[in-house]
Amino acid sequence: MKKITLLAVLLFSITIMASAQNSKRTTAYNYLRKGKLDLAKENIDPAVKHPKTMEDAKTWFYYGNIYIQIATSQLEAYKNLDPDALNKAYEGYNKCMAYDENGRYKAEILQNMIVISNNYYSRGLSYYDAQDFKTAYQEFNQAVMVNKSIDNVDTLAIYAAAMTALAGEMYPEAETAYVELIEMGYNNPAIYTDLANIYKHYKETPRATEVLKEGIAKYPNEASLLFAQINILLEEKEYEHVISTLNKAIELAPENHTLYFVQGQSYENMKENDLAIKSYEKAIEIKPDYSDALFNLGAIHYNKAVEIYAEANDLPLDAADKYKEMTESAKKYFLDAQPYFESALELTPDDANLIGSLKQIYNKTGQTDKAKALNK
Repeated sequence: MKKITLLAVLLFSITIMASAQNSKRTTAYNYLRKGKLDLAKENIDPAVKHPKTMEDAKTWFYYGNIYIQIATSQLEAYKNLDPDALNKAYEGYNKCMAYDENGRYKAEILQNMIVISNNYYSRGLSYYDAQDFKTAYQEFNQAVMVNKSIDNVDTLAIYAAAMTALAGEMYPEAETAYVELIEMGYNNPAIYTDLANIYKHYKETPRATEVLKEGIAKYPNEASLLFAQINILLEEKEYEHVISTLNKAIELAPENHTLYFVQGQSYENMKENDLAIKSYEKAIEIKPDYSDALFNLGAIHYNKAVEIYAEANDLPLDAADKYKEMTESAKKYFLDAQPYFESALELTPDDANLIGSLKQIYNKTGQTDKAKALNK
């Protein structure tokens, strides 16, 4: 009889303890309904640790509900109860779904998971604005993970994570996100240029080129992709390919003076100076104060004059007539260069190269007054 009595007392004690934990869970729920989050937290925390209630879906459902309210509260006193409240809410709902065999809480949890994801995203934006790219990436990536845990794909969060990782020079993370976006068919041509820039950082130019080709095939009218391809081709000194790509870009952006300038440079590198002159003239027609184009256009004529003078100086002493003919031709090229250099100097008056070139022109063509004025 004593043994039976002792066993009965022990079972009664266990029942009381279990009941006490259930009571704490219920108390936590009631405080949550009243908006008293500090007392709700105080009661739910021990309930999720006690063996009698820690494997109950309802316990974790209440836990998630309480912590999501703490995380999103407008009252600082409640918000400061736990700086990790959003993560704990996510943890609570995950555990609830693991124990919720009948799916009793699933519908409400799915809605709250979206709320959690949106809050991670908002926090990511705040950190991004503060240029804390590492933390911003973690927040955006957490938003992505929350969505994936409920079989939802948030492409905006993935794109935000990709851009933030790139801005923070977290290249492996950025590459993973951009590749995922491309595989998903995300509709934004910038993802191709960004991924190409990552491969350029890795010094993997062929991969960068392939990504841009893929992007151009999908967005044939997107000038930014052509510009990115042109930059790679320029680095590789594939000037003929640059010209053909530039022609496509010019069709899309015919008023872009920079395209004609690059076209002129490419023609110069191909020793096609006549075509280069036409390109520079077109750039200046669009942008009359384009100092770089003015300088390059003048330089073509100036360099030709210098070349002729050098050849003339190598003539034998008995070739006086030929020497005179060549120097006159050189002076003509100097005079052709002069107006472009003078216009460029008005825009960049401290350019030592321009000043030196103009002095040479003035002295070689007998413009002594201009040479003196420039010296002053």
